[in-house]
Amino acid sequence: MPKITYIGKSYETPNQDSTHPSFKRGQMREVTVAWMDKYHNRFGDDYIITEYENTPPTEGITLEGTPTAEWSRSDIAGWLATYDIKPKGYATKTTLLGLVATVMSPDGVEETEALVEESKTGDEE
Repeated sequence: MPKITYIGKSYETPNQDSTHPSFKRGQMREVTVAWMDKYHNRFGDDYIITEYENTPPTEGITLEGTPTAEWSRSDIAGWLATYDIKPKGYATKTTLLGLVATVMSPDGVEETEALVEESKTGDEE
């Protein structure tokens, strides 16, 4: 999972995603790959980003951005699949959008890792 550390002059700076806490100087924060794909271009020289390749997946995505209720169920499932998340059995559009919210949350790192692991064990059966 990507890690971000703010190293700017101020003690604290607002998060690029206004719904999440500010960055404090010197404190590392782990975020999901999907969240970083969305916000990576907003981080400048005041940030150190590690364990992230600036190559958002595009294969299988027919729409740009983060899935919303306007997306079709299959497009949302395809977007999740690019991050190795495949729900077991049939998942409703609402369920898939809930998974998207978890993946997009910078605080959802552990939940996202669990979803990926669950998807992998589902493929082996």
